[in-house]
Amino acid sequence: MNGYGFRHAARMERIKLGSVRSTWWLAIAAVVSMAAAGAGVGLGYRSHTPVATAAQILNNSLGGAIVAQLLLGALGVLMVTGEYGTGMIRSTFAAVPRRRIVLAAKVAVCGGAALTVGLVASFAGYLSGQLAIRGTAIPAASLGDPAILRAVVLTGVYLGVTALIGVGIGTIVRHSGAAIGTLFGLMFVPMIVAGLFGESGIRVGRFVPLLMLLNSIAVTSPVPGLFSSWISALLMCGYAAVAILCGGMLLRHRDA
Repeated sequence: MNGYGFRHAARMERIKLGSVRSTWWLAIAAVVSMAAAGAGVGLGYRSHTPVATAAQILNNSLGGAIVAQLLLGALGVLMVTGEYGTGMIRSTFAAVPRRRIVLAAKVAVCGGAALTVGLVASFAGYLSGQLAIRGTAIPAASLGDPAILRAVVLTGVYLGVTALIGVGIGTIVRHSGAAIGTLFGLMFVPMIVAGLFGESGIRVGRFVPLLMLLNSIAVTSPVPGLFSSWISALLMCGYAAVAILCGGMLLRHRDA
């Protein structure tokens, strides 16, 4: 891959990403949704009996990631489909004829931006939850605890990776509505299917993104039978890699 070509393409993608209004709205909404969920959980537990544990507060405070993942996933989708919708993709390929460089630039720029937003959102959820329980008997969840820090950081990583899955799906589908619908379906439908099998569905459920998020990644202690938080996070990265590789293969052989 030509270094100059990639830098040029990445610079173009940064400009386009920052100039689109939806980028900022989706990023802000992701952070706000996490912060609101954290504050709501903290306020709800202030008078709860028995007194909640630090792990309960943290696990529930990060629950806003359910909404945030969809917002950042949509951001990743629109990074690609927005250009197809306006026809700008033809100009992009004219400026950078090597399509794999264009896709690599989109992945790098979107990944960096989404990871940053994801981490900010995750820490916002954590902090708002902790602020909401101040002055109560509920123990604080310290970031000095490796389990607490791991849950917060990996939740942010999960959100960033979801955006990359969105880039892959957007490249495959190319239509904004269909791609976002596909993303939403992939996040929720497998969880519903796994739930139909009860406890025996755990063998399938541990591969399902939303179940990994709620029961392995965004918690201090993974549910028995599921993968560890680190393996779940790596599995999400694998899903993103597969989506992007499939999109890249189609991108090379289809007309703009």
